[in-house]
Amino acid sequence: MPQKLPPLITEAAALAVAGVGLHRYEMGPAVIGAGADATVVIVESGDNPVVSGVQDATNVLLHGDAVTALRPRLEFRAPWPLHVFARLDGDCLPLGTALCRGGSSAPDHLRHARLELDKPLTREVLDAVRPVPEPGPGPGADWVGLVESDPIRALEAFVLGWFPAGAAGAIGERTNEGEQPDNLPGALTAFYSLARLRPAVLGFHNPVLQQPQRTSGPFGDRLVFAVDAEGIRDWSIAWPPKTKTPSENDPRVWLTEDPSMDDPETSPEEEPLSRFLLQFTLYEAMNIAPYQARTYCMPSPCIAPLRSVLRPVPLSPFLPTYTGERFSVAPGLLAAISGDEKEAVVTFSALHRATLTPLLAHGYRWIRFDG
Repeated sequence: MPQKLPPLITEAAALAVAGVGLHRYEMGPAVIGAGADATVVIVESGDNPVVSGVQDATNVLLHGDAVTALRPRLEFRAPWPLHVFARLDGDCLPLGTALCRGGSSAPDHLRHARLELDKPLTREVLDAVRPVPEPGPGPGADWVGLVESDPIRALEAFVLGWFPAGAAGAIGERTNEGEQPDNLPGALTAFYSLARLRPAVLGFHNPVLQQPQRTSGPFGDRLVFAVDAEGIRDWSIAWPPKTKTPSENDPRVWLTEDPSMDDPETSPEEEPLSRFLLQFTLYEAMNIAPYQARTYCMPSPCIAPLRSVLRPVPLSPFLPTYTGERFSVAPGLLAAISGDEKEAVVTFSALHRATLTPLLAHGYRWIRFDG
């Protein structure tokens, strides 16, 4: 039997929940009422990522000009209950109570706050207040067929399809062109050529360095070309190359753990440079994708239905001593599966919200679901 939406009420009735002494404020498109009994938040309906409104089944975002008087109202343990409504058909739909989980600690800079609903919204309510738009054109997945024979072409096809032209990435200034040494291996040269077309690949959370760094270690001189943002690992190749053999043009990649320590641990990656750069790019593309979903740990046989949806990328697991993720793809969708024969976790990333929504049909339990 279909569920029904809660009854709609007028804005005046919603604000009356705040009690006597009501003060009305605006924070972006949201209306906030502060009274003796409660704080009331009324947001606009619609799919508005990073703008005031419902983001998913549990999170509501406020974003707008700072309102200093609201600072005590938007604290985690504020003494007033916080009631959330969404505008719908000219009236207000109650969404329940919430706690403020994130915002600025300085009253003059309170330009954003994240509200976490005490009870997740039903899918029917979520679809009403944050409808899922039809997906736009999305990147294909035919590049997977090139991975074995020509991983550099596969990387080029993925990057040009997945990242829009002109996108600067998550870390703006890192996308400025740097200087690279002469005689770089072909895979790195191709990567930097791609970066000129799609600067976003130099804006990853864990960046490929615009200017690779020469260093030395227990296995000789090397060139560090990518680093972990927290400084706990880096990736390098032997440098300078000793010969011009094919193996030197696609050299072994070395992972160094805790490179700042006196005796860091260095070990070879499973994939040579050309295939490693594709691994690395897939991993980072998933991290910065605008829409994501992640399942709870579940028995591995439960992921079998995904085989009809996803196409495995023929690469070894990435970071095997950590999550050991194996990548799979579908048009407009990236997936990473980590686990073993008994248990597994699946993470998805997409460029359009609607690409994730069909995954609900599998009945998984979700830690996060942006579809």
